[in-house]
Amino acid sequence: MRRIKWGIFALIALVISTGCEVPDDFSRRNPGDEETGMMDSSDPDGDDSRAPGKPSLPQPKKKWTVLVYLDGDNNLSPYSDLDVNEIKKSGSNKNFNIVILWDNDPGQNSGSKTNRHGYYYIAPGSAELLKDAGEVDMGSAETAKNFIDFAAQNFPADHYMWVFWNHGGAVDRLAKGVCWDDTNGGNHLSETDQKEIMQYFSGRIGKKVDIVGYDACLMGTAELAYQLREYADYMIASQQTVPGDGWDYNFLAKIKSSPSVSARTLSGQVVTYFKKYYDGRGESDATLAAYNLKYADTLASAMDSFCEAAMTGDAGSDLYRELSQGLEVFGAYACGGGNCYYTKDLYAYFDRVADSSAVSPSVRKKASAVCKAAKSRSFIFSEWHGRAWKDKAHGLSITLKSATSVYKKLALCRDTHWDEFLNWAGFANSDLVY
Repeated sequence: MRRIKWGIFALIALVISTGCEVPDDFSRRNPGDEETGMMDSSDPDGDDSRAPGKPSLPQPKKKWTVLVYLDGDNNLSPYSDLDVNEIKKSGSNKNFNIVILWDNDPGQNSGSKTNRHGYYYIAPGSAELLKDAGEVDMGSAETAKNFIDFAAQNFPADHYMWVFWNHGGAVDRLAKGVCWDDTNGGNHLSETDQKEIMQYFSGRIGKKVDIVGYDACLMGTAELAYQLREYADYMIASQQTVPGDGWDYNFLAKIKSSPSVSARTLSGQVVTYFKKYYDGRGESDATLAAYNLKYADTLASAMDSFCEAAMTGDAGSDLYRELSQGLEVFGAYACGGGNCYYTKDLYAYFDRVADSSAVSPSVRKKASAVCKAAKSRSFIFSEWHGRAWKDKAHGLSITLKSATSVYKKLALCRDTHWDEFLNWAGFANSDLVY
């Protein structure tokens, strides 16, 4: 979902509660957000006089089915109303479907006091309730799987797009992940949950999911790109926290006007619409990128070669930790200086290593190979960052802290020596100490 701008990171009620101050400009989607400000109070069901009625099920096979996992069961509930209204501007047609699993929290929504917990078909100007699922736990992989089963059976398509909509918190630790559900004790989807969901979806439709998107903060990481590469073709995510308005869903009109649009082109359009929306509002502190996950293996292989060379080279381990000093931390302000965020730009770090005269030429060459893989237009083929991230964000983040037992379970750590390198270099528990 959208991050609440300049939000705090409370690690959700399940873990920790912090008392950070929230500036007046607050509307970013990260898990510590506590307020959403004044919202449009329009009814998300809109003018039903234009509604075509519930579609017959199952629908005939179409070109695209877009599935939005709309977890508004937290302080982002008002934004869920706004985005459904935005999605309705396009609505489904004979060539594509838009189906959402919508779970909100009227107690945190001054605009709507109606419970939304079900599967909705989005038609032009209306949201048609197909099935009331009751109060669901959006932080459970089983909830997502049930939604996938319903969609695969009733809305078959040549191509599928899946969007995780909610707060996001990068990777590692129990308090990281995406899609927090306040009604269910702050439960959320971990990195392994996300992989399990995409694996299930891929198996259910008999091919890779065309696009997996994160309308959530901080999820544009190398770890997730590699984690999902076997189950999705393309990924869309942000390195930085995302403003409360999140994605501009007017991109859906591109499917409507060009139903044969490719997954690559559509992914790029999401970034293009995002850029236009926030550029037009003078938002400088936002990022978004689209990735071709086929090339995640190339990046991981380059990282592994670097790690092995660095750990057996002549330079001391401390040098590699010191080279990360001063690099911008994504979402750092959300903690009020606490130990919550520790992702930095992957290219920026390896570029420093490649430029360091203290590093042997052979290791510098390996670092340059990582830079080349990370900057490849084949891999990150569409990227935008606001002025605040000029020369600081290049589209992909990486964890630069000690590798925990949770982090070591990620596919990138299992398949490479990245976690061993982090601990060998002596990275601290939180990179913010640098």
